[in-house]
Amino acid sequence: MWFLSGLLAVVASALLLRHYAERETKSYILILVCFSWSLTFFIVLVLPFDIEHAFCQRCLQSGSTLESLTTKQNDCRCIPNPQIELLPTCISAAYGVTMLLGYVMNDLLMSLISSGEFSLRGRLRDASREAAIFYIPAAVFGLGFVGYLIVHDGLTFTAIRALCRAFVNTIGLFILVAFLGYGLVEVPRELWNKGDTLGQLRFLQFKVALLSEELQSARRKLEETIELVRSTESQLRAEASASTSQGHARLQANMAQMIARCPAIGSAAPLAPAA
Repeated sequence: MWFLSGLLAVVASALLLRHYAERETKSYILILVCFSWSLTFFIVLVLPFDIEHAFCQRCLQSGSTLESLTTKQNDCRCIPNPQIELLPTCISAAYGVTMLLGYVMNDLLMSLISSGEFSLRGRLRDASREAAIFYIPAAVFGLGFVGYLIVHDGLTFTAIRALCRAFVNTIGLFILVAFLGYGLVEVPRELWNKGDTLGQLRFLQFKVALLSEELQSARRKLEETIELVRSTESQLRAEASASTSQGHARLQANMAQMIARCPAIGSAAPLAPAA
């Protein structure tokens, strides 16, 4: 019965992503987010079954003889849950994978999306290199600290694992408290400001003027960038015609992808006169 919580967690995550995710979101991002949300929902949904199993075991273990154990089985009224003994292991595994996805995969995924490489292998290599800048020194420091605890204090592996889990939970609780503190202040302030119609009108008028200036500046930078790409493409084509190297062919392929993504200058709307 408890294993149906996993199916319910996957269905709930898929429905939420279908409702809130944008259509152009990559499939691997949707799969990763659905998996991480399913793990979180699974931990929450199976918690009542875990509590019921703990109370049931305490009720059954209160009897010391065989007759009292038989009587306890009739009095405890435990809910029949097949393979309920696997639930603590599943919860620990889901907790560990959730921590891994939250602290490691999140940074790798952001670096993968923001990478400027053209191929998937290049983006993975760029994301791994950027993540290694932080995680390798952190891993070396963590392993050194664990080695110090083992040598100096004689801690066991179980105690070190509990210490690491407590450290990760402390970081998570600190981030949660910071976000909750910001939300408890910002949400009422946002609702109060939205109720002031005159203040909202003045703010929007100021925002329109500011965004108009930023638009003019962005359009000029875009035109300059496109002109630079066109001139670079012409120069690369001239150099490639005079050389038979494979490097120029690879550069031309990358330049073709850049040209395909550049909008046409003539099709752009004319700049409005500055106010």
